[in-house]
Amino acid sequence: MMSGIIERMIDLAGLLERLAGLLTGLSMVICLLTGCQSLGTELPDSFDKEGMEEKVLCAIDCFNKKDYQSILDMGCTEFQEFITAEEFAEQCDPMLDKRGEFREIVKTVSMGCKNEEGEAEYAGFILVADYEGGRICFNITINQNMELMEFLVR
Repeated sequence: MMSGIIERMIDLAGLLERLAGLLTGLSMVICLLTGCQSLGTELPDSFDKEGMEEKVLCAIDCFNKKDYQSILDMGCTEFQEFITAEEFAEQCDPMLDKRGEFREIVKTVSMGCKNEEGEAEYAGFILVADYEGGRICFNITINQNMELMEFLVR
């Protein structure tokens, strides 16, 4: 009897975790759609696509090593002021511990965006990474100065 209750509680916790992930993903998509005007799926010619992809992969490598300070050091001033390395660890360590060892990036999408005023252009990257215990989706935004503006994980 007691084990049945525990199993149902574990199932409910898993369902709540999936629901939280879904809501997080939905809110990120809404932020991306309302926070910038898409320039299409291609990055503007003024962007160094290879350099930006290297920056994104370097940030994910730092994430996998739990080197959150290095991720912050790659960011713009606003990004660095938004969160500390300790807060990063509180949010991300449990996810990394649960997912286990990184395997590979299985999907990458890049797009160009402008802010609402149309003054600044950004590069947005969505990457899906495979880990031994599941997948992690990264939403990363980089400005023209090659600084991280956003590093979202779900």
